[in-house]
Amino acid sequence: MKIYSEKSKEIIISFAQDGNFRSTIPNIKIDGRDIAQVCHAKLLGVTISQDLTWNKHVDNIVKKAGKRLYMLYQLKRAGITQNDLVSVYVSVVRPVLEYACPVWHTNLPQYLSDNIEVIQKRVLKCIFPGLGYAEILRRVNLDALNLRRDSICQHIKYNVRQQNVYPLPVTRTNRFRNSFIPWALYNCQ
Repeated sequence: MKIYSEKSKEIIISFAQDGNFRSTIPNIKIDGRDIAQVCHAKLLGVTISQDLTWNKHVDNIVKKAGKRLYMLYQLKRAGITQNDLVSVYVSVVRPVLEYACPVWHTNLPQYLSDNIEVIQKRVLKCIFPGLGYAEILRRVNLDALNLRRDSICQHIKYNVRQQNVYPLPVTRTNRFRNSFIPWALYNCQ
């Protein structure tokens, strides 16, 4: 396999509060070129940060979904029915907010979950002005996004050829316990 130094990035995973650890780690070189060290990188649409927090990923998906809201506002101005607007939201905007959520949802702090929920609240308040959020959710039979992500994560079934039972790792910190691999091993076997 040929590795292209121009396309490669290096992320140093560290929970250190200061950035001094970078000076002690030598740069990786491929074909005589230094590989760029970055604080975060996108891998298959999921932004991974050097401290394994999801702030940058949530910012990215909220911005991307926010750009799609303009389309909904234009459709509303064009006189599309409320049910059709909800259908457009569910098929165009919500998937952006839920993409790959089994990877990041289990370790998401409440304030980031609230940032994602704001998008759904904005959309539904625009479609149904004058109604409360809980009432709108009941009327259109939608769940809050954090409940929906919980449900998606609970229904993960891995279809692999060999049904191995993996030993459960010992987790000493909540950060590790709530990360994807330990969470999936504890909840999906």
